[in-house]
Amino acid sequence: MAGEGLLERLREGFVLGDGGYLMELRLRGFIQAGSMTPEVIATHPEEVRKLTQAFKDAGAEVLQTLTFFGTSNMLKQAGLGDRAEEINRTACRIAREVAGEDVLVAGNLNSPSIMYEDYDPSDSTKQARTRAWLDEQLPWILDEDVDFLVLETFSWLDEALVALDVVKDTGMTLVATVSMEGEGGTTLEGLSGAECARRLVDAGADVVGVNCLQRPGEMLSCAVDMRRAVDAPVCCQPSAWHSWWSDSTPVPPERFAGFAKEAMAADVRYLGCCCGAGPGHVRAMAEAMGKVA
Repeated sequence: MAGEGLLERLREGFVLGDGGYLMELRLRGFIQAGSMTPEVIATHPEEVRKLTQAFKDAGAEVLQTLTFFGTSNMLKQAGLGDRAEEINRTACRIAREVAGEDVLVAGNLNSPSIMYEDYDPSDSTKQARTRAWLDEQLPWILDEDVDFLVLETFSWLDEALVALDVVKDTGMTLVATVSMEGEGGTTLEGLSGAECARRLVDAGADVVGVNCLQRPGEMLSCAVDMRRAVDAPVCCQPSAWHSWWSDSTPVPPERFAGFAKEAMAADVRYLGCCCGAGPGHVRAMAEAMGKVA
């Protein structure tokens, strides 16, 4: 598959992504509990490289850049706002170097307002704020030879649409995923997965989906609804553990293997995992998908 882009690979079959970097590095002791930035790029870059390599060795066909929560406003909270460009570029270079020729690199952008919990789709100043932070971050990622962009962890569909508008003229393949944080498995506006999928496709997303916050079973149900609603490929990246879950027992790798089989049967083509899922979870999925022996 050397030389093929994401959409070509998705037309031919199923693609396996990686897992949750920040949570895994926290569990390994390199990030303090509560940290929501890629400051580890500045403090322990070799540990980031090791984890990225471990995801690749486990069978991941896409490596995300650890630019998640990498906008300057987020890094400012860690005292690293003036190093935001350096951290973003270093994160991209680590992913690119580990990926080599056959593995794709996804430039990662996400909700820069998540730490404030004050986004309001009716407030144009909040929309402009998100736009400004992502406008600043985007060139740092585009300059570093990523293969496509993934916009993720948007609990407000409206903010995801703002992000899509920021990146729509880049010429890159665009993956846009939402997080179902609202009551009843919806976005914070109360929108279903199917409605989100339709609106994301209409706004220019090439691949749509859902990520983080939920376990494999509940998230797959949403992804299946998205798949029924649009012709575009669908992405699904569930979590394996969050400290705030009422039942905080981690989801084991074997459950992610079952999830991968169920997702393939439903024609959900881009699979991966998120918080709490490490290389072992990716390896279990790779085996279930026939990617590795």
